[in-house]
Amino acid sequence: MSDSNEIKFSNQYTKDYDKTFIILYLVEGLFIILANLFLTIRLFTNRQLRAQKEFVIIGACLFFDVIFGITYFSAGVYRAILVIIYDRFPLVSMWDCFMTVHNQFFILIVVMAGITLVFTAIDRFICVFFPFRYLKLHIEYAYMLMFLPYLIVIPLWIPAAIGAYDNYSVKNFTMNCLMNQSLPLDLYTLYRTIRILTTIACIFIYLPIFIKMCIRTQSIYNHTKFAPGSTKNGKRLLSMTKTVAMITGSTICLFTVPDLITYFSPMISSNVLYLMNLNKGVVNLFIFLTTQKVLRDLMFPGSARKLCSHHEPHEPTTQ
Repeated sequence: MSDSNEIKFSNQYTKDYDKTFIILYLVEGLFIILANLFLTIRLFTNRQLRAQKEFVIIGACLFFDVIFGITYFSAGVYRAILVIIYDRFPLVSMWDCFMTVHNQFFILIVVMAGITLVFTAIDRFICVFFPFRYLKLHIEYAYMLMFLPYLIVIPLWIPAAIGAYDNYSVKNFTMNCLMNQSLPLDLYTLYRTIRILTTIACIFIYLPIFIKMCIRTQSIYNHTKFAPGSTKNGKRLLSMTKTVAMITGSTICLFTVPDLITYFSPMISSNVLYLMNLNKGVVNLFIFLTTQKVLRDLMFPGSARKLCSHHEPHEPTTQ
């Protein structure tokens, strides 16, 4: 029994591992966690904002980015400890890699990223093409959109656990444990395919939205002019649509493109592709803060008094 549990080492030395990516994972991951967690708490503790569908959906995106940041930060911590303790990378099994904290989160965000975007894109489609009906929807609708993607991930996680456990005794991976080392190849390809197809689907959903907003923006406002304050609501909904469209665009560039590369070369071990994914969290935060004045007010508490003094939140500003 002791022989079977003896640690075996690869020929790869930890001193040769590029520490730059570890530092970036730690620094950027922690920044994404703290910034998005602060905004998420500020948003959902604001009685007025958490009662508005648009901001619940924004809050869902912010909360997802908290998990996104935890994923990369935990990967950075794991590998930092690894290079400190060992001179050479130990050999581990697929199950060992699957059970690491960061790979549990990686499986979650890979599957959820595209699904969340599709739900958000559908929400924007309803908002733009059926604005009056959208305004009549209850707040529970937004919270359902926020939590449903997490429930969808569960049945997709189970076969991954079974497949990884089937390779429990085969220790043929280095202990740095990239995601493609924690899953059977067919499931890894499936998860990437889900994210590729869902993000591409968002393009087709946003195409008619873009045409509608460019050509018939004024008619969208006119649909709600008969109700008090509806013009402001219409402008706010359209502004939110532009924000989410920009986030979808960043996801396509920083998720879908690397996904396509790993899809055709699934065993590629380049950290550059993961770093592209990581930067999506920073880009999203930049998009939120530059396009949504309400979030700027939340991020910088000095403006919070102005925000709370109005019955309606400030109109988001966009370029």
